[in-house]
Amino acid sequence: MNYPNDPNNSENPNVPNSPNAPTPPHGPNIPHNKPNQPPFRPPFRPQPPRFWQIVLKDLAATIVGVTLFCVLSFSLFFGAIGVLATALSQPSSANYEVTETTIKGNERSAGKIVILPIEGIIQTDETGFIPKAINAIREDNRVRAVVLRVNSPGGTIAGSDYYLHLLKKLKADLEIPVVVSMGDLAASGGYYVSTAADKIFAERSTMTGSIGVIIPMYNAAELCKKIGVRSNAITSGAMKGMGDFMKEPTPEETAIWQKSVDESYEQFLDVIMSGRAYYRAEEDVEITRPTHEKLAGVRVKTIDKTADSEEPVQEEPSQEADAPDEEQTAEPASDETAHAEQDAPEGETLVQEEGAEEDAHEDQLVLKAQREAELRQLADGRIYSAKEAKELYLIDEIGFLDDAVAAAIEMTGLSDSNVHVVRYEEEKGLFDELMPKTVKDDPLDKVVNTVSVPRGYYLCPRALP
Repeated sequence: MNYPNDPNNSENPNVPNSPNAPTPPHGPNIPHNKPNQPPFRPPFRPQPPRFWQIVLKDLAATIVGVTLFCVLSFSLFFGAIGVLATALSQPSSANYEVTETTIKGNERSAGKIVILPIEGIIQTDETGFIPKAINAIREDNRVRAVVLRVNSPGGTIAGSDYYLHLLKKLKADLEIPVVVSMGDLAASGGYYVSTAADKIFAERSTMTGSIGVIIPMYNAAELCKKIGVRSNAITSGAMKGMGDFMKEPTPEETAIWQKSVDESYEQFLDVIMSGRAYYRAEEDVEITRPTHEKLAGVRVKTIDKTADSEEPVQEEPSQEADAPDEEQTAEPASDETAHAEQDAPEGETLVQEEGAEEDAHEDQLVLKAQREAELRQLADGRIYSAKEAKELYLIDEIGFLDDAVAAAIEMTGLSDSNVHVVRYEEEKGLFDELMPKTVKDDPLDKVVNTVSVPRGYYLCPRALP
């Protein structure tokens, strides 16, 4: 009988040297009763880093550290600015947006001359710097004159007209002179507000003029047609959608826009004719024939009876026959005056004086019409140099800001030794200094408003938004 564990059993696989015994896994010299061992491997010895690896590692660590430090520092700094911006940008004064900088003199002087800057694009802003500055001038009883420092290409029609309204009202209420000093550019709306002045100075390099109106309108109808886009605006009337840049304007729409431009243009001319003494045709204005080529073919009609006139007055023989010999040099009387002379011969002198006044009034109207024709001739939207503007009576003198201030001092009866000249400026907080207006404005909103909302401008075309 064979037992499984019998060492004498040759068939038992557990018995060494038996035919059924398994072959040792690692050769005959390894005992079959020892576990399998992994192959022998020498221990890993890391190589020392090279020099360039050390340099790159240190450089990367330095860059990361400096970057994190800067980010943390700037975050803390601008965080503090954000917390304190409101408090630091709001002065405690009532007119917190207006600061006063002394140019010369002192506060104990007899009177004050205020330099008020009008710069940049003129917008419609009833609560902006200019209205607040004018209110500050009203509250200061030491102000004797205002010098407008105009450096603007113009702006909106409403904004320019509002500034002119404020300046005229200030001038009338306080009964103070206003002098304009033009900077680099005082065109269109910039010249519009300048007509409030009693005297206009322009620097030798000043560009002015650009008298006219423009409504910038853009049309992308052809582009929309090519890309398959069309406007389907639902309107309450046929003209409600006029100005849509996605469709071609109709002749009726164009006529309406042109009428609006013409009305604003007439308003511009009226402002110049009421603001400039030459175009008001005042008798005390020195009359000289304009030398500018723009008016070379326009003859100026003067009040002087001996001067040449374009349309000589037709005299009636009956009026000359009724007049006495010693009064032959007087102006011919009208029909009503002739009947008055026959009915009341004792009032002959009075009637002749009244007739002369009527003739002078008629001549004044003719002269005013002549000046208006000259103004329309030059007001075609072009830019004029300071020299040309003086020849065309658009300005009075060529001079700098100091000359305008000196003229204001002379007009007020003050003296250089007894005057306080100050400049008003818009006060800005720390947040405004760090964040310019060009950054704060939304460019996309500006483009959308310009393209989709047509509006009229007293503006030099090169300054369009």
